[in-house]
Amino acid sequence: MVKSPVKVAVRTRPTASFASQNIQIDLDKKTIDVHIPRDSSQGIINNQQEDWKFQFNEILHNSSQEAVYDSMSRQLVQSVVQGYNGTILAYGQTGAGKTYTMSGTANNYKYRGVIPRAVAQVFHEIQNKLEQAITVRVSFVEIYNELLYDLISPIPPSEQTGSISIQDDALGGVHVKGLSMTICTSEEEALNLLFEGETNRTIAEHKLNKSSTRSHCIYTLHIEARSRVESNEKVISSKLNLVDLAGSERTKKTGSEGLTLTEANYINKSLSYLEQVVVALSAKERDYVPYRQSKLTHILKDSIGGNSMTLMIANIWPEVTHIEETISTLRFAMRMMNVSNEAVVNIQLDPTQLIKRYEREIREFKQELAMHDTLANRGRIAYDPYNSEQQYEVQKQVESYLDGSLDDFQIESLRQVREVMIQMRNTYHKVLARFGASDFRLGDEQAKTSRHPTLVSRTQHAEKDEQHSEEGGVGEEENTYGFGIGRANPRARPLDSSIIDPKREFLQEEDEAEDRQKTVEKTLPKSTEIRPAVVITVDKNQAFMEFKNTEGRDIDLSLAQNKAELKARKLAIRTVTEEINQLGKRIEDAKERIDEIRAARGDQDEDVIDEEEYSLIKALKELKRGFKGKFEDLRRSKAEAQEITQAIDQARHRLIDEFDTWVEGKYGSAAPKGADISGVSDPEAKPGLDDIDPDAFAYIKAKKNVDTLHRAKKQLMQQRK
Repeated sequence: MVKSPVKVAVRTRPTASFASQNIQIDLDKKTIDVHIPRDSSQGIINNQQEDWKFQFNEILHNSSQEAVYDSMSRQLVQSVVQGYNGTILAYGQTGAGKTYTMSGTANNYKYRGVIPRAVAQVFHEIQNKLEQAITVRVSFVEIYNELLYDLISPIPPSEQTGSISIQDDALGGVHVKGLSMTICTSEEEALNLLFEGETNRTIAEHKLNKSSTRSHCIYTLHIEARSRVESNEKVISSKLNLVDLAGSERTKKTGSEGLTLTEANYINKSLSYLEQVVVALSAKERDYVPYRQSKLTHILKDSIGGNSMTLMIANIWPEVTHIEETISTLRFAMRMMNVSNEAVVNIQLDPTQLIKRYEREIREFKQELAMHDTLANRGRIAYDPYNSEQQYEVQKQVESYLDGSLDDFQIESLRQVREVMIQMRNTYHKVLARFGASDFRLGDEQAKTSRHPTLVSRTQHAEKDEQHSEEGGVGEEENTYGFGIGRANPRARPLDSSIIDPKREFLQEEDEAEDRQKTVEKTLPKSTEIRPAVVITVDKNQAFMEFKNTEGRDIDLSLAQNKAELKARKLAIRTVTEEINQLGKRIEDAKERIDEIRAARGDQDEDVIDEEEYSLIKALKELKRGFKGKFEDLRRSKAEAQEITQAIDQARHRLIDEFDTWVEGKYGSAAPKGADISGVSDPEAKPGLDDIDPDAFAYIKAKKNVDTLHRAKKQLMQQRK
């Protein structure tokens, strides 16, 4: 068990109007000081608070997307793969950058957010765990106006009937009933679901944000790891909740009206309930935590004060006009740091493997018993269940014992005792079925003596047998529970004759099938032949090479030229960098020599400069001028290399798009999907040089697939209209 408080990182939105007079950020101490001067219009007696001081686990001031993820999120995702539950949630006012932090921008791979990066890390970690069979399931739920919607369901959110509900499980956690969980075998499939769900989110525009999300969304990765060793029945399960909360709003600033105002009321109400839960968890004297006040707090029960490692990224907008919302966000973040979670590795037992283990243990115990019996000279005792022949032998022994011909049993095992008791009970039921319960239980002693089968003499049995022989029967049915030799009871005949002859129905169906086949053959012309369908298979790499040599030749040639130009730029950057380093070393040597000359001269004649010092100072100026020029060349070369890299990316995307269009038109349904573009490079380059990032390729393909899907949906809706 790992007991730790919720970790909080504060991220500032980059802005040209940073409130430097009111907000002071110390990155080393990880503190934020906020100062608001008192309003003189409030009078002389004014108890308004002027200063606030906050300290957090991490402060991300003007940080890139990669720095935000590497700061604390990467370690948390690593813990999730190891079996702990984890949650990363973004909180803050509307327009502060929560959705950008969690999802990023889909148009540029460099600016992807926490969710795509976490998906990539999870699948990379899975590839390194070869000793485990790991399954990943994805769910995506939206909380809109206190209603739950499945964003990756085949049914659109507008047509969902509200069948999704939150329930508590046996372990004290929560799960969402009716929410679809899709198995993903690759990073691309998980990103497909992410982009598809984001297009189904509810978005509106107001004064502070052109694309404001009007709902809370939770993208969850459910991970289940099993050992590849059959004898291991342990199953490690964990989940990673990636939460993008809707932003708190001041309606007088956003200017919300109508439906947007209603959405804002639901958002602010759910966030206030979330704050009440945090306050209740922070107070030691509180026993009751109001998780059920809202859907958001109920679904985050595991993440806040439960079995989870939780990280909150508090987004602030550090401008003077938003100083009040900034203080509110920072105060809530400080309260969140007082909440403690208790995370444990979620280990369960696989029922199938557990049964195999029990069977193996039972088999070993039987072998131990057999060895013990052998050492005790008890002979071979069977501990397996009795078969039909053994049950019949015990039945005969019981009847002999009740008849008086057998005086005693030789008890060998407890299983034998149990079987004897079972056969005695069967004999009792036979008596009741044959002579009737009322006569057997309430008759006089003479009736009991004459009717009980164990007390009837052999002469009476013989008389009954003769009587049945005169009636033409072979014998009498002894019971309705077991088997017997004699005349069958007419009522015991099965209603379905197919039970007696199971082959009759099967043969009848077979004959009917042959008749139908003959009828079809008669109706067909003689020249008609039924041939198996021909399946056309196309090698994707071969098709891709054909496309590059025909319609895609110009694009491929442009791509190769850009790659060669990029290679030359990189070589030039390397050369200029070496020259800059050499100039820097010469500058340092010149400075040291000047300091040595001045130290040898001492404090006397400070205004006098000898010829050597003068030449060194002159050379130092020339070196600095050359250093500045080379540094400018380096900056310009890097900018050109960046432009060429973007051109290469655009050419790659264009090559992929036109290849898909070309191969679909040429091969149709047999078109190869996802051709390998690792060969789109300079043919003279070394193998593996400048290969495309697999994460970027999966990201781009997933976005392209989702865009194609939604274009098809729009066309279908237009056709219906």
